[in-house]
Amino acid sequence: MRIKYSKRGLTFSFKENETFKAGTKYRYILDTKTNEVILLPDEEGKYKLSQKGKDKKPLVDLRNKEIKDAIALAQYLEIEILDDKIIVHVIKKNINSENLSDRELIDMLDKSESITFEISKEELIAHDNALVEMLEASGLFSAAVQSDLAYVYDVGSFFSGAGPLDYPFHMDDSFNIVSALDFDEDACKTYRHNIGDHIICADIREIVPDALPDMDVIIAGSCCQGFSNANRKGNKELDNSKCELVDEFCRMVMAKKPLCFMLENVPQLLTKEQGRFLESILQSLSDYNITYSLVTDSELGGYSLRKRVILFGCLKEMGKIIIPNVELSRIKPVKEALAKVDDTWYNYSDITKPKPETERKMAYVRPGHNYKDIPEMAHLDRHSDVYRRLDENKPSVTIVNWRKVNLMPPVGNRILSVAEAAAIMGLEKGYEILGSLSSRQTQIGNCVPQSIANFGKEIIKNTLYRYTNQCFLTV
Repeated sequence: MRIKYSKRGLTFSFKENETFKAGTKYRYILDTKTNEVILLPDEEGKYKLSQKGKDKKPLVDLRNKEIKDAIALAQYLEIEILDDKIIVHVIKKNINSENLSDRELIDMLDKSESITFEISKEELIAHDNALVEMLEASGLFSAAVQSDLAYVYDVGSFFSGAGPLDYPFHMDDSFNIVSALDFDEDACKTYRHNIGDHIICADIREIVPDALPDMDVIIAGSCCQGFSNANRKGNKELDNSKCELVDEFCRMVMAKKPLCFMLENVPQLLTKEQGRFLESILQSLSDYNITYSLVTDSELGGYSLRKRVILFGCLKEMGKIIIPNVELSRIKPVKEALAKVDDTWYNYSDITKPKPETERKMAYVRPGHNYKDIPEMAHLDRHSDVYRRLDENKPSVTIVNWRKVNLMPPVGNRILSVAEAAAIMGLEKGYEILGSLSSRQTQIGNCVPQSIANFGKEIIKNTLYRYTNQCFLTV
């Protein structure tokens, strides 16, 4: 069969056969020489056929960048459904521009749906009618290309730490981080080294909002120590001051008036003091539609059981942010994260060496077990992560300051290295943590897992793109 090229990627449905049915797992091979995408059934495959319509036809839906790039110049696609494979033939355009006028070439490109415009968000949000009329008069603007505009949104970050929440935004061309803020000097050094010099090392309570640039988006991971149940013996006065940093976040949002924002924290943000802090956010930021959800790292493709609340807000005229429910067919075990780590990783050798007595106790603990395996400690009442040895076939427990609890890898009588903890958090080997050893451990313990950071970034991006496209369509 023959289908039309779509900017969304490779998506089509077909009549099932004995091999390819809804629910079938598959992988693909991209052959750039023959301009073919070959789909092969594979029980371990990364992709799965969905189902479409009341007839429940198998649906292929590939939207990754590699596929989009492969079919970007397609005139149409020919689909060959065989017993053991599906072949997608990419039939490319044959444009001979030598004998075409500029006007004819522009018309052809417009009809081919391959034009991308880049335009400032100021012109876009201001509903500049003159700009749209100019594009239409030039033949360079049509409904077919309105969704192809390349937008760039300015991001402000607070409580930025070593930068794990910011990093997915930094790596996405749709975002430009104009300002970041944290009071920890070592964390700021790590941030500068991996992301950029725009971070300010200061206490947010001392910052005047007018001193900061304008922001389309605000992201923040405010201090969680005052909320967390892991902080059993905290200083109550200090804990309250850290909880109230949420009020500082609200102050910045109210002053900078971004299009949308994202705040992440521990689940207790919702329940601490009968929900006082959540209620404060809802009241202070009443100009925004606010949505929040509890997410788990492993359920979003990560390697740990770390749970976080992610709270989103967007201006009322933008509608309401929808947080999708995610269901994975396979949960990643911690051994997949640890298998990545070798001596080419930064922080590979950053390990606190245990004392002989501590090492002796570690030797008792079985994978997936804790201090209860140690004879002289079995009767004690301690946090369940004390002397915890990870089970390689399950996700990791929540990584906090693992030096204090002696969190161990599946094999070896030692605690995790900084590189191993970073890998469990989803960071790659090129992300270097700076500062003293205890500081590096603390920075990773304070990290937002990359699966959660990426999940939040994509929700923000989709919300902004939908809104900005609507602005164009209603001009």
